[in-house]
Amino acid sequence: MRLLFTAFVFLFSTVALAETQPTEVRIKWKGDYAHNSDKHWSKDNPYDSGFSKNFKNGTPQEFGDVQKDGELNGFVYSPTASKGPVPFVVVMHGCDGMTTSEKEWTAHVADVLNKEGFGALVLDSYTTRYVDNSCGLPDQHWGRRRADDAYSALDYLVDKKIASEVYVMGYSNGGLASLMAMTKKEADHPHHFAAGFPIAPNCYSVITKYGDYYAPMIVFTGDQDNANPPAPCHEMMKKKRATPIQLIEYQGANHGFLLNQSPRIGDHGWALTYNPAAEKNMMATIIAAIKTKKFVKGVDVRRASE
Repeated sequence: MRLLFTAFVFLFSTVALAETQPTEVRIKWKGDYAHNSDKHWSKDNPYDSGFSKNFKNGTPQEFGDVQKDGELNGFVYSPTASKGPVPFVVVMHGCDGMTTSEKEWTAHVADVLNKEGFGALVLDSYTTRYVDNSCGLPDQHWGRRRADDAYSALDYLVDKKIASEVYVMGYSNGGLASLMAMTKKEADHPHHFAAGFPIAPNCYSVITKYGDYYAPMIVFTGDQDNANPPAPCHEMMKKKRATPIQLIEYQGANHGFLLNQSPRIGDHGWALTYNPAAEKNMMATIIAAIKTKKFVKGVDVRRASE
């Protein structure tokens, strides 16, 4: 299905416009699950070492450090008018970590969600691990590692009794982590996400491409994404699954379509161009899904015109 929608000029300073200031929290990391192992990262085990029982597992990005336990930084945005548990979304940054552009993006997401009566927990996977970035080949490893980060945030929201239900949403490597979190491989966690919203994820992994998922998802991508090309995500959609999975592809959008910044080419040659029409439509789609609980199957191609 092709949907032509009108673009809006949506220029803003996300940090300045955020109506609710976040509460910074420390979240205990949990990784002692059956799907994980004690094996450390090595050149011979570069990806599955992401399924780790260790908070730090010896990757080059961690300078070889191994640490059993640890905590993650989280930023909780609660809607001002809430008088009890509300739906929450765990929001996960990309491979660059909490850079200025991603701080602004996550603050914008939280602001949009708060205005609809939903909460947001922005999760920082890298600062307490002293990781600068995981861009490039480490993507698969960190997508696996960060799935358990997402569940640690979910457990925090459940323990604090502030969430009525919890969703996971992530961009780029955070999108891969969101995909991984929704697989049945991660179903040994005591609490589960209501649905997932991966954005511009890497869909190459056999686990995500050919595996099964325990809850609905809407996956967002751009047809011009040269960081995480959409073709593997289309391949993922070919498998017949009972769980409704939808892929929304924005025509004319690249890897940076949701980041409100000047167009640029990233360090790895990735094109990063803000597309306000696609970003606005994506957020509206996510909000509608949370409100209606309606999820569908299939590929939906949408033309984002500026």
